[in-house]
Amino acid sequence: MKFFGLSVFLALLSCSVTSHSSFQVVRGKPGTLADVPLAERGPIVFQKIVSADWAVDRGGLINLKDQKARDAKLEPGKEPIQIYFYVIDHPKFGRYVIDTGVAEVFRKDPKEWPISSMVASAMNTADLKIHVTSEEWLKKENKNVNGVFLTHMHMDHIMGTLDFPSGTPIFTGKRESTKRNFLNMFVQGTTDRLLGPAPALEELTFTETETAAARVLDFFGDQSFYILQVPGHTVGSLAFLVRSSNGLQLVTGDTCHTRWGWENSVIPGSYTEDPERNRESLDFLKALAAKYPKIQVHPGHQSIPVEQKK
Repeated sequence: MKFFGLSVFLALLSCSVTSHSSFQVVRGKPGTLADVPLAERGPIVFQKIVSADWAVDRGGLINLKDQKARDAKLEPGKEPIQIYFYVIDHPKFGRYVIDTGVAEVFRKDPKEWPISSMVASAMNTADLKIHVTSEEWLKKENKNVNGVFLTHMHMDHIMGTLDFPSGTPIFTGKRESTKRNFLNMFVQGTTDRLLGPAPALEELTFTETETAAARVLDFFGDQSFYILQVPGHTVGSLAFLVRSSNGLQLVTGDTCHTRWGWENSVIPGSYTEDPERNRESLDFLKALAAKYPKIQVHPGHQSIPVEQKK
């Protein structure tokens, strides 16, 4: 009875990751990965922008209890990582970005950052080294961004949102902004401030049909840009398969944070919400990548050199 009472109490206290409203939208069309043309190159110009260097707990990024991690003698400690955003230039539909980089406000004293003191105390601010803010990049490029895709809504993937023009559509996965849990109580305020006062949050609809699984969305409808549902790290985590002018690109989001995790098929550690579903989603992405030997894989926070891919 006490356990039931505690469960009810926690349920009443639970909240979503943001208090901002989101709207379900229907964009693109259902697809399957069998639809990916045999010609791997496509019309999209793809750029990967390194916004910042950072270092965080290795045990959050990699499941150190996995036998492969034990055999490799991986130990707890800081793991060097980077914060990215990706630029998608389509010849017909214009420019979009995946994730947001780091906003200009993070060049200021950490006391002025739009995050709570609790979050700041846990995020190892001393090791955050910014290379380029989203504002700096946007001013240099001087080209309209038609939308932002979020791999998920953890802080390090929305830190640049404030630098994008107000009203820019922000696309998320299913239930990413609305699922309620107790831990969101500690991050909702920070998420709200990072997203800005009135973000245009749009939850993508993945429609299942007789011939197409709900997991894949052909966003532009021309087999150039596929959005993949990969729940596990968060409930609405997304990955992206891009047919670019330089070949196939796979952006995994934090379904896999690191190069070592990808190459050894080891899921994230304490940073992931649902290890079993993360395992299934990582296996799905690994199977996809195995079909295309020349594919370039982009884990969430580390890069894999082209000549050293596995």
